[in-house]
Amino acid sequence: MSNIVAYIFKFLYRIKWWLIIAPVVVALCVYNYMGKQPRTYKSSMTIYTGIASGYGPDNDQNQDWAAINNAIDNLINVILSQTTLQEVSLRLYARNMVRGNKDRNNNYIWASHYRQDFNRTPASVLKLIVPGDEEATYQNLKAHEVSDHDNHIYGLFHWEHRYYSYKALSKITARRVNNSDMLEVTYENNDPGVVYNTLLLLNQEFIKEYQDIRYGETNNVIKFFEEELNLVGTRLQGEEDSLRDYNIEKQVINYDEQTKNVAQLSSDYELKLRDILLDLNSAKRVQATLENQIDALQSYRSNASFLDRMKKIGDLETRISIAETYNGLGNPTPDLTKLHKELASQTDSLRRNTSAINDKRYTKEGFPTESLVNQWVDAVLQVARGESQLSVLNEWKKNIDASYKFYAPVGSTLKRKTRYIGFTEQTYLSTLQSLNTARLRQRNLLMTSATLKLINPPTMPISAEPTRRKMTVFASFFATFCFILGICILIELIDRTLRDDTRTERITGSKVIGVFPAPGRFLLRKYDDKYKALASKSLGNAIMSYFASDKMPHIINILSSEQGDGKSSVIDGVRQYFQKLGMNVKVESWNMDFNSLDRSFLLASSPGEFIKEKDNELTFDKADVVLMEYPPLSETSIPASLLIMADLNIVVALADNTWRTTDQMLFEKASNVVGKDHIVICLNRVSRDVLESYTGLLPPYTPLRRLGYQIGQFGLTSSLH
Repeated sequence: MSNIVAYIFKFLYRIKWWLIIAPVVVALCVYNYMGKQPRTYKSSMTIYTGIASGYGPDNDQNQDWAAINNAIDNLINVILSQTTLQEVSLRLYARNMVRGNKDRNNNYIWASHYRQDFNRTPASVLKLIVPGDEEATYQNLKAHEVSDHDNHIYGLFHWEHRYYSYKALSKITARRVNNSDMLEVTYENNDPGVVYNTLLLLNQEFIKEYQDIRYGETNNVIKFFEEELNLVGTRLQGEEDSLRDYNIEKQVINYDEQTKNVAQLSSDYELKLRDILLDLNSAKRVQATLENQIDALQSYRSNASFLDRMKKIGDLETRISIAETYNGLGNPTPDLTKLHKELASQTDSLRRNTSAINDKRYTKEGFPTESLVNQWVDAVLQVARGESQLSVLNEWKKNIDASYKFYAPVGSTLKRKTRYIGFTEQTYLSTLQSLNTARLRQRNLLMTSATLKLINPPTMPISAEPTRRKMTVFASFFATFCFILGICILIELIDRTLRDDTRTERITGSKVIGVFPAPGRFLLRKYDDKYKALASKSLGNAIMSYFASDKMPHIINILSSEQGDGKSSVIDGVRQYFQKLGMNVKVESWNMDFNSLDRSFLLASSPGEFIKEKDNELTFDKADVVLMEYPPLSETSIPASLLIMADLNIVVALADNTWRTTDQMLFEKASNVVGKDHIVICLNRVSRDVLESYTGLLPPYTPLRRLGYQIGQFGLTSSLH
């Protein structure tokens, strides 16, 4: 964790000038720019709407807050609408051109601003200005305005004028004060008179625009409902007249009662028919039985006198049945008493004629003949009466069926007409209710618009608004600082330049055993030898920890991926340090002592097979340490046996170079041969800060450098030495 923190501090220290100079330069530029900006003046006004708390015809206890919020939002949108602001722009221009003064500031517009507007106004527009009359000037300008790019009046609002354009007037803000009925309208610009008069004109125009919109909508709705009500009323009257004419045509007074009577007659018919059929069938059975018992009766039935009397009796029964039936319906009938007397006369005559059958007093079964004949006569008369009544009922049934056929289509037609009338009546009532609602809303809008009142009128601003210069400068400094820091962090994450030991170990995945300094600049060049000696000492001590105790000489391979990485400089520094310690050091270089392309080198299993001993030089066997400098890995393949038998393989890499993919591949190839524990990296040409991580504080030993080094090592509470 401490290494990460230290790396972060070193990273910030490395980019310190970027983090200081760039934000300061940007902040100074913003400070200078803000100082040249004109000061602004601000004014506001408060309008009472009365939408929520005002009284209207449709007010009730349960207020619809969604509708109230919607009404207030609509009012705000009317205030800030382009149509309203365009009217304000034209009236403001007319007022300033009439009231402005070239030589003296006034409560309408400053002289310098008026001169600029006056000088930019075409002569054709100046002719439209009526001195002392704002309304006439406004009407002239309004008449002159056309949708044309070259029209000056049209362009004032649609260009970018600082007072009259939509861009300038759109800076007007309108907001609801908490949840009250109040609206606060605010405007800010660089001329106090323009700000003040803009708000005054806005108050006049938005009320007029609001009333036109609301009244126009409501009047159109009322007109629509009135026309619709007339159409529905006419249709309703026509349908009612059609129903009346149909009732007259079909002679229907009360359809329900009339159909009820028909149903009652049908029910009576069924009951009477059943009784008649029962009596008729019973009489016929009695007649047949008696005729079987008395043979003379069968012959008597074919008697002409009997048939004539039965025909008369049947006719009388029929006439009586008809009379009784129609008398029940209330129609005029013949004299029933006379008919009954005649029927009784014919019946008595029939009974007297049948007395001749009584000569034989007893039947063969032993029953009295007289009583049976009387029963037979009664049965015959009852059959005649039943058949007469049945024929009358059949005629009655035909009349009832005719009534059904008549009333069935009449009933469906009446229901349809009644249904149409009911539907039209409901439409009429609904339209009437909508019309009344619209008229109530019109009255409510009238009262609502009347409540729009300016509570706090705008005031003429005297002092300019405080600028946000300090905050803007600080924000620009902080934003630039964060931007530079972010860019540097991004570069730090994606950059593959080795630079220091921490980045090298992260990028290569291998350990850094030592570092060598880059040549000093300016006054630090005199410390180059000192820095190199300290770096050689640090690297030499690290190398000795890898010496095997049972192996002589100790072989150290110095490798690199490319030429010019500084192997010779590293070998020279290590050699000098080991020689100071009294060691016998032998250096063998590929570009002076052996040929890296020779067969003996490529197939060698130890350095002794290709090293040629020279006179007056230390032999391989007598050396304590052998420093082998091999060719770059990208140019020549080094035998694996030479890498394996060495105590340590050191790959020299430049700190200011990019660690490429090919470098990583060559390094991993060598690492797979010898193992990660026997191959390390030495960074060459590192900065002084990186070198101090291995050597400690480097000269010059000034108090400021001592303090910086102590803080870099997190010795926050230790004393300086």
